[in-house]
This record gives sequence, C-alpha cells and structure tokens, in this order.
Amino acid sequence: MSGIDFDPIVDTTRRAEIVTLLKRAILTGKLEPGQKLNELRISEQMRVSRAPLREAMRELVQEGILTSIPYAGTFVIEVTAKDIEDAYSLNQVLDEFAIERSWPNRTAQFYAELDRRHDAVKQATLEVDTTRQIETALQLHGLIYEWADHSLLLDTWQRLTSRLQMYFALHQRARNEPVPSLDVHEEYVRLLKGNDMGAAQRHAREHIALDFEELVAFARSLEGRNAIDMAPTGHNGANKQKPIDT
Repeated sequence: MSGIDFDPIVDTTRRAEIVTLLKRAILTGKLEPGQKLNELRISEQMRVSRAPLREAMRELVQEGILTSIPYAGTFVIEVTAKDIEDAYSLNQVLDEFAIERSWPNRTAQFYAELDRRHDAVKQATLEVDTTRQIETALQLHGLIYEWADHSLLLDTWQRLTSRLQMYFALHQRARNEPVPSLDVHEEYVRLLKGNDMGAAQRHAREHIALDFEELVAFARSLEGRNAIDMAPTGHNGANKQKPIDT
C-alpha cells in the first residue's frame, strides 16, 4: 500500500453543537455585531477544549457571520445599513430569477416539501424559537433555489443565507419581538403553488421589502452608537472600546 497521510477524525458532533450555540448567541443578540469572542471564557462556559471551539469559530468565519482579524481576534461581523441594503437588493433579484427557473420544475414533490418547510416555520414560530424560526424561514425560501437547476444560483444563495440570518435577527430586534407575531408566509406559499408566476415574483419582492426601512433605520442607530463608543474621551484622548467578554 502506498504511503497515504490521513487527517485525524474530527469530533464533528461536538463542533456542530458549538456552532449552533454560537449562532444562537449571535441571532438572539447575546453576542452583538462587532463584539470580540473571548475564547477562554466561552470554552470554560461550554466546558469544551479550545480546539473544537476554534474549529466552530472558523466555520462561522467561512459562513460570513464572524470575522477573524490577525493579532486582534475573532469578532461578530459589523452590520451597516449599506450591508443590509446590498443583501436585500440582491435577494430580491435572486428570488425573482429563482422563481422563474424553478417554475416549470414544480412537481407534487415540490409542493409537499413546500408544505413541510412551511409547517416547520409555523412550529418554530409557535415555540417562540428565534434561531429555529429564522433557519426554517430561510430553508423555506431556499426551496426555489434548490429546484431552479442552476448550480451557481444555488451557491450564491447559500453564501448569502448566513448574512440574511443575522439581518433577520436584527429585524426582529428592531421590532422588539423574538419571532414574527403572525405567519407571514401563507401568501408566499399559496402563490408558489399557483399558476401566476408574475404574482409570485411580485409578492416575493414585497415580502423581502417588508419593514425594510425599519431595519435600515435600526442598523443606522447601531452605527451611531458604535461611533459614540469609539469616540475619544477624557484628557488623554483614549478611545472607548466595546466590551470583549462574553
């Protein structure tokens, strides 16, 4: 047998659990945009070694909701109004194209999966589970991308979803509610089952734009608060810093 080097087996279950806990902390606001992750404290609180924690953090860096800065540490990404405007405007264009591409591919299996994912959103909403509600809502919206038969489109959507998760969580914080009080997907699902593609596309654009200005205003308020936090204070001109412990 030729000499082949195998990578050691990673405890993916533990890493996945850490990813879930970190993501939940970000989506519920316990870890805020721009906040530094304290590896030592997190590992002690989770009772895990720092190796799987770092693996989990690297995974979230790849997803785009954490950022690693050399010699400084790992931070939750900052969120600006421009970031949200870019993501939502792209989402509108992608959804319209995904509906067009997936429309002729709809089958009984598509409709059944649409209902299953819709039920999952409603269940998470009833349980007032912020993280799960956001995840299931994105899975519901992702169905049209999966049925579009367009690999680049699907890849683009998958890269966008982590950012959208964070923005959806901020949206709910802006509205001061853990999950939407009403199921907002009934019309979306009904139109995807119907015969009017244009109506489905128009509704998708309107759905994405729902309370968009409120979210952008909330992001601008965060930017303003961050600017104040970093403003020089005192006679020595030292800057205030965001708390780094979690």
